[in-house]
Amino acid sequence: MVRFVESDSTGLPLKRKQVAQACSRCRRRKKRCFHHNNHADHRVGSALGSVSGDGEVEARSSADRLTPPQLEPLLERDNSQNPEGHASRFVGDLNPEAILMEATSLCSTRDVSVRGGLGIWQSRAPDLAKSTTPLTLTSPSRHAVQEMLIAYVRSYCLACCPPPSDYAILHRIYIEKLDPIFPILGGHFAMPSQDEIGGKVLQQVVSLAAAADPEAPRYLRLEPEGPLLSRHDFCTSLSSSIQTIIDASLITDRVFLTRILAALSLYMQPSSPDEADVPALLNGRAVHQMHTLGLQMASDDSHTHNQASRSLFCCLWALDRINGAFYGRACLIHERDVGWDVDDCISAQAPTFRLFLMIVILLDKVIGLYRPGNRQEKEVIIDLPIFEQMILDAGAARVSSSCLASLEIFYHSVAILSSQSPSENRSTALPAPATNSRRSLAADRITSIVGQEFRGQLSYLPIIPYGVSLSLSVSYRKMRHSNIPMFRSRGKQAFMANTSLLKSLDDTFWTARTMVAMAEQVLQEMDKAVASITQETGLADASKKAEPRVRDGETPTQGVSDVVLDYNNQGSADLSILDTIPDLDVFGHFDPTFNLGAVDAALDGNLDFGASSNWFDWQQLWG
Repeated sequence: MVRFVESDSTGLPLKRKQVAQACSRCRRRKKRCFHHNNHADHRVGSALGSVSGDGEVEARSSADRLTPPQLEPLLERDNSQNPEGHASRFVGDLNPEAILMEATSLCSTRDVSVRGGLGIWQSRAPDLAKSTTPLTLTSPSRHAVQEMLIAYVRSYCLACCPPPSDYAILHRIYIEKLDPIFPILGGHFAMPSQDEIGGKVLQQVVSLAAAADPEAPRYLRLEPEGPLLSRHDFCTSLSSSIQTIIDASLITDRVFLTRILAALSLYMQPSSPDEADVPALLNGRAVHQMHTLGLQMASDDSHTHNQASRSLFCCLWALDRINGAFYGRACLIHERDVGWDVDDCISAQAPTFRLFLMIVILLDKVIGLYRPGNRQEKEVIIDLPIFEQMILDAGAARVSSSCLASLEIFYHSVAILSSQSPSENRSTALPAPATNSRRSLAADRITSIVGQEFRGQLSYLPIIPYGVSLSLSVSYRKMRHSNIPMFRSRGKQAFMANTSLLKSLDDTFWTARTMVAMAEQVLQEMDKAVASITQETGLADASKKAEPRVRDGETPTQGVSDVVLDYNNQGSADLSILDTIPDLDVFGHFDPTFNLGAVDAALDGNLDFGASSNWFDWQQLWG
């Protein structure tokens, strides 16, 4: 005879529970009754939840984290799925225990997050015997720590929010420029929420995202009538507050939590090298919540929130690829594990978001070139569609020009990365003809869009500084490895222009700050080297060329070169004085104490996904 014995979360068997009389339900089903202590357990749970004034929030949050998830944010959790208030444990279908539990346990509930379910939620009474173990008696109370954290959140974190008048401007910037491209927050703006914590976190995320816009600095306050803050201080305060609220487990809606984690992963800017990997970590937590909710599993078209689930899945899938490019991380979402048809999901999105996802599809193909097992011994280049045709295919012809220009920068960034050279050809300015033309054109277009055509009008997502940093790497390679003085000089002009553009973004984006520190060090060393060469070779007189005079009535031409004048006016040396010595390597005359190898590894490696994970080391050296 085989007898099934219940076990606790550690796998140890539970003591048999005997009652004088079974409940009416068990008597009808002729089953052993385990419901004798339901009311007592409920009273115990209520007592534990009312220790402090905020006990109701704590009790509800601890129960909600263990109940089956909902597919949309709710104003208030319903305890109908767990009426006795017992703790729950989820057992997936791949676990053999699930078969026995479903056959023997009266307290189990089938998961209904997707069609067919993924496993079983088993309700069980908390084991009060655990509270008397020696380990519990000697260790700090988790409940007390949680109580202290909640008090800190209510006192400091929830108060860290812009005043209503300033938030209205930041909200408008987010809705007009950022939400159409990456609608990670979904329809939460249109839903009146009575959840104080959820509403505050939503405002903080929106303010964090909109702070990068050139219009925002006049509204970066955290107190009514308070002082204006710098972008760095404003974003650091908001990021810390949001992370603390998340760590306190006060966001009980798993779908809303997934959205906040993904948004924070994209918009958060680390404040120190120790936080360099936090955006990638937040993305991993968002993907973890996605798998817990089963959002990767397809649902029927008749499902209530089918479109919202598709949009959220597309945001997480795109963010996973972007993190792979930015930080050199392995992708966490794979098509073989996804029940949706990705192409169908993309076609169901709004035009601007659809165009963004189409570019991410190209990025996904490009990432395949850089996987460790796919390194090629010959030049490889991926065919890319024309961006104008992609706009027409996405139905985005009526989208604002500033949004299209922002997405074009993303497109050209993918174009720069869409070819791979053998390792022995990466230290030369002469790659394959198709690769050289594509990279040069894409880099020039990025510099022109950011610095001239749409200066101050773009949607300042992290893809903007990423594109400029790739353009900086292309110009550095020309300046570093070209044998022709004319191309070296042209590469330096582009290098200075991109450095100036990144400098205008370094108060918001930490990657831009790191690249600018490195680029300015290189320019200073070049000036020293050129000055030393001119003194040794007597070429100083050749540098005193007459400047071309502007005729009366003429207006000097304006363009991207204007930003280069800032560096020239600061004493940046002109490489044209070395035209008479074309074989001279300026970089060979750098100070031996200058770590030129680290610069080469950083700027050249920026064109290779594998090196992007070294942002931590780069910021320690140059940030």
